[in-house]
Amino acid sequence: MNPPEEPSKEDCCNSGCNPCIFEVYEKQLLLYKKRKEGENASELFFPNAISQLHYTQFTVVDIAEICEAHKLLTFKLKSSDKNIRVTWKPGDHFLLKFTNANCSCTRAYTPLKQKNNTGTDFSIIIKRYKNGLVSNYLYNLKSGQDVLWRGPYGAYEVIPNKFSRIFMIAQGTGIVPFMSIIESILENEDDMTKLILCYCCRNVDSILLRTELYSMKCYWNFTYSVFLSDFKQNVVYKYQEPIVNHKLNKEELLKFVPFSEKDQFLLCGSTQFMEHFKLWLKIQEVENVFTF
Repeated sequence: MNPPEEPSKEDCCNSGCNPCIFEVYEKQLLLYKKRKEGENASELFFPNAISQLHYTQFTVVDIAEICEAHKLLTFKLKSSDKNIRVTWKPGDHFLLKFTNANCSCTRAYTPLKQKNNTGTDFSIIIKRYKNGLVSNYLYNLKSGQDVLWRGPYGAYEVIPNKFSRIFMIAQGTGIVPFMSIIESILENEDDMTKLILCYCCRNVDSILLRTELYSMKCYWNFTYSVFLSDFKQNVVYKYQEPIVNHKLNKEELLKFVPFSEKDQFLLCGSTQFMEHFKLWLKIQEVENVFTF
């Protein structure tokens, strides 16, 4: 039984993660001390192929281009131990360890489960930024290369029927953490929570997980709209696909008033994007707001 590995300054991604990796370390250290003293701290030792305490090697096994500057990377545990799987809670993220000759840093990415593919452990969607050191590194990875991951981390908890409505406002790759939350609620037949997703994209070609979202239209308690900032003429949509040819604005959200304490808002996007909607929700006196 080894103590948790203390993270270095470079292990923090400086993105305001909740919880921060240093907070996770303090919690794990406390659990370790309790376990060492004979107290029950079983949650620290729950079997998982990925660890919050140290980095684990995973191998890139598949790469798919999904739209401009975006790729879906799929990973498999490098270890030969096939009896332990990678697990995480809805909304959790992993930390990638990046190191080169000049620096060492981490970045947070939300894992996706690959359905009908038992030979892999998880996937991520990455967007390449022109001057993004880590995003360009990931974008240029080849099959067979190894990557260091650590996790899972996250403070969001899905509690069935705690809220009457959960509103999700996502921008770009911010849709990814919401997918596992949506799937978790829709798969629970006893959960009556209504889900309303507002997904903001640049154009129709940049809609991520478009097929998966469209397939969820059949659920009575899930509705979504995709708001485009760059509308193009003569674009073919799917039958009754809920695409709106303008940016998300307050008028669209006001359709759902009045808001109550039984409503929750989840936000995921750029800092500017989330601050904009946090301010508007504060004016509307909405208290249950969670940012990813």
